[in-house]
Amino acid sequence: MPKLSVVIPVYNSIKYLSECVDSVLAQTFHDTEIILVDDGSSDGSDQLCDELFAKHRDIIRVIHQENGGASSARNSGLRAACGDYVHFIDSDDMLSRDTVHAELMTKAEAYSPEIIFFRRERFIDGEDRIDAVQPEYEVDGDFSGDVLNHVLSKRYQLTMTCPVNKIFQRDFLIENDLFFVEGLDHEEDEWLPRVISCAHHVYFDKGVYYKVRNHPDSLSQVTSDEIKARRSCSKIKIASTGVPYMEKKNLHPDTMDLITTYYWDYLTDACVMCCMLQSRENKDKIYQELKKDLSFFDSRRYLKSRNRRLMGLMFKMLGIKTTVKIIGLRYGK
Repeated sequence: MPKLSVVIPVYNSIKYLSECVDSVLAQTFHDTEIILVDDGSSDGSDQLCDELFAKHRDIIRVIHQENGGASSARNSGLRAACGDYVHFIDSDDMLSRDTVHAELMTKAEAYSPEIIFFRRERFIDGEDRIDAVQPEYEVDGDFSGDVLNHVLSKRYQLTMTCPVNKIFQRDFLIENDLFFVEGLDHEEDEWLPRVISCAHHVYFDKGVYYKVRNHPDSLSQVTSDEIKARRSCSKIKIASTGVPYMEKKNLHPDTMDLITTYYWDYLTDACVMCCMLQSRENKDKIYQELKKDLSFFDSRRYLKSRNRRLMGLMFKMLGIKTTVKIIGLRYGK
């Protein structure tokens, strides 16, 4: 059985897939399996997956499925994985050097953490230039305790929203039923708070091990009015389902304040976006999503911020549309 499973969701990324896979094949750590999950590609990526499998049958496995999105592909890969640890890699990205997995798995074998956090950098496609580097963690090494509180209170960037700059103990994910919610935008932002809230023993590594490709084909670059509304609705769903999940965990009051603030930030972003949309139809989608679970606004009782508590009361007293407009005026740029 391999020590590490690398899960790569693939959807219409034929321009970048070979470079991504090559960066994994080049690793000096060889106790690895690569699981390519073709999520209904139509640009030839599905055939390229099969060609890569034919060349590297000893390390590569391929799963073909109908298009279900990144969450579905990651879930398929996680269920198929056999490794002690799992690393999710996006098919247009790559590892930063050939010793990445050797260095990370040395930490995994020495400390057996549930999660290893590391850092990523972003480069401009077609240019030999790094345009952003994730800031360092305050901790460097083994950490046990209230991981969620630590991550939120230290305001670590890209810890709650990015799965690729971490490796996860597979049994930890399976035993805690930590699968991605399918059919949701910002699925990582919904998943990672749940994952981190279940962790008690992790490792922070200040090394920069992962390279994110910034290119115009990225789904994150698509910003039509309809897509903005859909993503805003997803943010509201993340908030309205996240608080009940955390309530069941009996978190420390300080941690509950931090994570509830995290979810209220998402709801605030959705309200600000609603005020910026041009289409009345798209605005109404956000209003309807806000109305689905009014009990979320009662979560203001966990918040230390007076302004946020007042915001929750406004939704109850003034109604959805009026409060959204006030939030847009208050927090919009």
